[in-house]
Amino acid sequence: MLRYLDIGNNNFIPSYNLFVGFGIAMAMLFLQYQKPFKTKTDNEKHKIHLSLIVSILVGFIGAFIFDAYSQNIALTFDNLNQIGLTFLGGLLSGLMILVICLKLASLPILPTLNILAMPFCIAHFFGRLGCFMAGCCFGSPTKSFLGVTFPIDSLPHNHYHELIKIHPTQLYESAFVLCLFVFFTKFKTSNQFYIYILTYSVFRFIIEFIRADERGTVLNQDIFSPSQIISLLTVILFTALIITNKQFQKQTINL
Repeated sequence: MLRYLDIGNNNFIPSYNLFVGFGIAMAMLFLQYQKPFKTKTDNEKHKIHLSLIVSILVGFIGAFIFDAYSQNIALTFDNLNQIGLTFLGGLLSGLMILVICLKLASLPILPTLNILAMPFCIAHFFGRLGCFMAGCCFGSPTKSFLGVTFPIDSLPHNHYHELIKIHPTQLYESAFVLCLFVFFTKFKTSNQFYIYILTYSVFRFIIEFIRADERGTVLNQDIFSPSQIISLLTVILFTALIITNKQFQKQTINL
């Protein structure tokens, strides 16, 4: 609801940046106290930290570039203020680099990603709260009791040109990843990362139907949003990986 937080002396902090930064910090802090991470050697911990830092930086760049592509905005210095961030574009580009870094560091990829699943949820949760504060990624009009009215001069108000109740899709997403985090704490699951990436992709595909902000287009079609296309491809890719992995396990057992 507040795009900028006043810290005095005419100094302001973008609320989105603040929440994202806080989310990453809390995720890294939580990681330190996870039992599977604490059992790692200092060298392995250092490699994981370094891999995360590199992947986060690349993820932000990927989110920025994908948004420019989907919005058909040229990547020039004059257009930088017109380009936003696409979460799924950043998540997958950062994940790709993370996998490469873990491979180069000779660390087990899937077990490490499983350790990182809950920290991912924490950063994701606070990131979407930042979206809510900034007013971006907003939803379509609704008469539901869940509807929220954003203030004058907010991004939703500038879009609708009136004060109306809209779906707080940012909060829906935060609630989803919070429930996923609680699920991981209550139930022992061997592949938390697969659960995170697949369930979120399905959720994101569905929530896109009540999003109303400008998200651009990809593949010269306007049936599905860019994030829905990424969600579909993600589900297909990771489902194939799971099936292949199971087949590999069966072959190993048979040997």
